[in-house]
Amino acid sequence: MSLWTDLLGIPFELRSVDVKGVATRVLRAGHGEPIIFLHGISGHLEAFVRCVPGHIAEGFEVHLIDMLGHGFTGKPDVDYTVDALAQHVVDYLDVMGITAAHITGISLGGWVTGWMLTRHPQRIKRATMILSAGNPAMGSPQIAEIVAGSTTAAVMSDELSYTRKRLEQVIHNKALVTDELVDVRYAVYHQPSFRERLPRVLASTKPEIYQRYMLTAESLRAVDKEVLLAWSEEDAYSDVLGAQYFVEHLPKNKLVVFKDAGHWPPYERPADFAKVNTAFLHAGLGAIESGPR
Repeated sequence: MSLWTDLLGIPFELRSVDVKGVATRVLRAGHGEPIIFLHGISGHLEAFVRCVPGHIAEGFEVHLIDMLGHGFTGKPDVDYTVDALAQHVVDYLDVMGITAAHITGISLGGWVTGWMLTRHPQRIKRATMILSAGNPAMGSPQIAEIVAGSTTAAVMSDELSYTRKRLEQVIHNKALVTDELVDVRYAVYHQPSFRERLPRVLASTKPEIYQRYMLTAESLRAVDKEVLLAWSEEDAYSDVLGAQYFVEHLPKNKLVVFKDAGHWPPYERPADFAKVNTAFLHAGLGAIESGPR
């Protein structure tokens, strides 16, 4: 199985977009209302490739981007704070002439989505936060050590096995950790610029920085947008209880839980995730029933 098998027969473009001087890698496909997909920490747009067909089949234009300092996007000498990552997304929307878009983000990408909901709400139509960071549970020293330690080992070692182990943390079904996916992540990690900027990429795992940018209960209670919360039963970082912070404080939300998936439900359960997400983005929370999938 290739990462790109799901895109066979589907017109798409993979290119670099100049976003205020930052060369930003983007995969774009489909027509209709735009959805911006945001990956997790030290990640890249391939996390969403498998769910592209299900979204464009339902009449959406998808934009998968490598966030600021991540993937094959430019790595300027700035702090990669959640605020900076969110601003980069806003700048991308400006460059593309998009007034407002649906935003779907995993983990760090979910945190960026939440930050945009609280700081740039006018740029969001509906939002999907998948196993989102930015809550107290995901800010524990234990999780920070796992994420930062495994990423650093994979980046600094030339052994492919460390990159594979990093991916096996986020993907429950190890058969989906293909050689091709490992090679892509390895290529990202072993860019000289990525190694140089690694402390900035991982800065949000540091407790003092995590706390500074955490999504506060007060800020979440002020959100007036509909938010779909997507979690999974087999996540290595956060069990379903980790979603309760968002369930309790976001005024308009529903929680769905995917079985047999880890930290990347759109990659492990692409058709099922696309079915739920597109129903929500088209018709809102009323189209969704909470519970396991």
